Amino acid sequence: MPEEIKLQVPVKIAEFIDKLTKDGYFNSREDFARCSVEIVAQLYGLSKTSKGGKSLLDVLADNKQTESKAVNKVASPKQAAPIQKTAPVTPKPLTQKKSTDTLGSEEYDVLDLFAGMKFEFEDALHARFTMELMKQAKAPLPKEDFLKILAKLESNGNIEKSEHNKKVVWKLLEGY
Repeated sequence: MPEEIKLQVPVKIAEFIDKLTKDGYFNSREDFARCSVEIVAQLYGLSKTSKGGKSLLDVLADNKQTESKAVNKVASPKQAAPIQKTAPVTPKPLTQKKSTDTLGSEEYDVLDLFAGMKFEFEDALHARFTMELMKQAKAPLPKEDFLKILAKLESNGNIEKSEHNKKVVWKLLEGY
């Protein structure tokens, strides 16, 4: 059973939350508060939500170190290997088009959220997608736009919508 926590926030923050709710990013003030608490818990390493046993702060620090090392490893033109010409490759014609052939990067990102799972609640999927965007320094996607992505994946036969205890649950039908 979920715990209830009451909090007071400055009027400026409450107005901002109301704007985000009106713009469709969240269903209610409570939805915003729940998502915010989940994000802070992930940030500081809540064990069930952290990636590989690490907090998001650790993951971000690792990514920053990896990026700086990658920049240092880029070969200068003097060190680059010479280009060798090879015979042209003729692509084989596709015999059957897969449903994932028409998916964009956002659809693939949503499918990636199912990694290791078959089922996930809609709100949890949206919260995790928002968190992934934030880690990439991208603006969050309004929930109605996220629902359009889910609808496209459903129409392609990648996922299936159902309901459990009056909450929407999505099932991954096949790997991609």
